[in-house]
Order: sequence, then C-alpha cells, then structure tokens
Amino acid sequence: MKKNKPHRIVPDDERPELDFLGRIFCPFKERFGAAWHEWVERYNEAHTEKLRVAVQSTMKDDVLNDISTIRDMAKFPSINTEGGYEEFFKADFLDSGERLALFNALPLPDRISPVFDGLWLPDPKGIFTIYGAMPYVLLVNHERLGGRPVPHRISYLTKPEYAASLGSVYAINDITELLLLEIWKEQGEAGIRSLARNIGFGGREAAIAEDASGIGSGASVYVLSWIAANDVPKRDYLEIVWPEDGALFCPLYAIAKKETEAAQIERQKTCADFLFSPELGAAMAEIYLVHVNADVRHKTPPAARFRWVGWDYIYEMPVEERVKTIEDIFIDERKKMA
Repeated sequence: MKKNKPHRIVPDDERPELDFLGRIFCPFKERFGAAWHEWVERYNEAHTEKLRVAVQSTMKDDVLNDISTIRDMAKFPSINTEGGYEEFFKADFLDSGERLALFNALPLPDRISPVFDGLWLPDPKGIFTIYGAMPYVLLVNHERLGGRPVPHRISYLTKPEYAASLGSVYAINDITELLLLEIWKEQGEAGIRSLARNIGFGGREAAIAEDASGIGSGASVYVLSWIAANDVPKRDYLEIVWPEDGALFCPLYAIAKKETEAAQIERQKTCADFLFSPELGAAMAEIYLVHVNADVRHKTPPAARFRWVGWDYIYEMPVEERVKTIEDIFIDERKKMA
C-alpha cells in the first residue's frame, strides 16, 4: 500500500463540523468541486441554513485528513467520501463494533449502471456505500513487447515471459494493493513471487507516462488507472487494454454517520442525492471514472467488466493486515533477485 509520510493527527477540537466532506483522488478534484458547487448553490438559495461542504485531494495533510481517528461524532462529517483502502480498512477501525454501529450505508439507486454487472455492491455490514470506481487497466508498449503476446488478462501478469517487464504505480517494492490482493486471492504465494519477478518499473503516474512513451529499454506492460492511461501521450505503439478478466476495481465510497435530527437527516439526504446524481456521474465519466447511476454514459468498452475481491474477502481480514503479509512475500522475492 502507498506509504504515507508520518504527520500530526489533528485533535477533534480543531476540526470543522461538516455536512459533506468530499475526499477524492487528485485528477478528479476540480470537476468534483465544480459539480458540488452548482448543487450546493441551488440548495443554499432555497434554505436559510447553508450546507457545510469541503472538497479536497486525498493527498493533502490538514484538518480534513485522518477522518477515521475522529472520536467526537459532532466533528465527523455527515457524509465522507474516500477512495481505495487507505483510510477506513484498518483493524483499529473495522474491529471496533461499537464504533461501526455509529454508521449506516446510504440507499443505492434502484437502477445501477450495467458497468457494475457481476459485482455485489451493497455492503453486507451496512457501513460503506460504493458510488463509483476508478478502474485500473493495462497499457502495452508493443515496441518493447518484442513479439510476446499481449497479456489480455490480469491473471497473465505472473507468466514467466513477462519477467522484469511490468510497470506499476508507487515504488518498485510498494506497488498498488489492488493488484496484490487480486493475485494473492487467485494464485496465492506462488503468484505473488512470480509477480515480484515480473515487476521492472515503479513510479508515479507522471513517471510511468514518461517511461511508457519510450521505445528503448523499459517496461512493456503497465498497470495503472484508466485516467492515467488516457493521459499518456498517444503513440502508435501504445495500446490501452481493458483486461478480459476485468479491470482492477478501486472503490469510490461514502461512509455516513447515523443522524437522528430531522433537519440533519434532510441535509444528509441532499448530499446523498448529489453523490448518486447523473450530474456527478457525467463529470466522472468524462475523465474515465465510473459511476453507479444507470443513466450515465461511460467510455468503457462494450464488454468491459471488473474484477474485485469483494466484501467477504475485505471483512475476512483487515486490508492493511493482509497487504502487509503479501508485501513481505513480495519484498522477500525481490531481495532474492538482487
């Protein structure tokens, strides 16, 4: 998992009281904020009590970070959105039944986008609500592939013909947990060791874009977000591949606290209506994210599907704990290669 630098945990008394905190990935912050602004303006024009809203990147460290550490529930946003598994999927949060009882899932729309066919989105514990996803796909450099077959499935990434040929986000010994979890669940330790031998490049999206565009030495297949893949400068030897066994599913979700006052319940519903709105969905689809609203037209290929470990697997063991086990094996194999 992405290793964040240590930072100060903000005391509850320094935090604002919010109806909605939109914490999202950097590429979507501007569009998310613009869509929210229009929605909030309409609400505030019709109501005396204004919505208290904040939107920020998940990478910024300030009073809107580390929401899972809040103990004064007045300071926990009525709805908080997150992405991936960095914030709430740790043992100190998931193992606290008393804590989890303070939250409830939001009702999903009656009609869900067919992009999610084959996935069970509702959280069986009624805590998290998935409103969209950031797909992770493959970017293939045919010049470097050198006649080897294109890996049209995520499961093929552990094949020996791709030794030292794969690139992934983060550092070379700290690749995305989305890939680690899928390979571990499907292929176990042997798959993780094979994957470790196949990784030849690691870096942020900008570094991947630069490396992928070259025709000399370098990786030949990259695992990266659909957003980042489409941001790489177009070359006739580059191909974006949506895996046949499914793009990696990075959940975009909300966690909402239980409200008891009628006015606050109404305000929470207003925020939830935005989260599931076609307006937000259209803004997401424009930059290669996917949204649950069935009326949103996405840019996904006709036969696109996702692969996701699912809720049962996530609740079986905290993600952070499971990923630590996987990473230890991954790094052990990398050391053998040194």
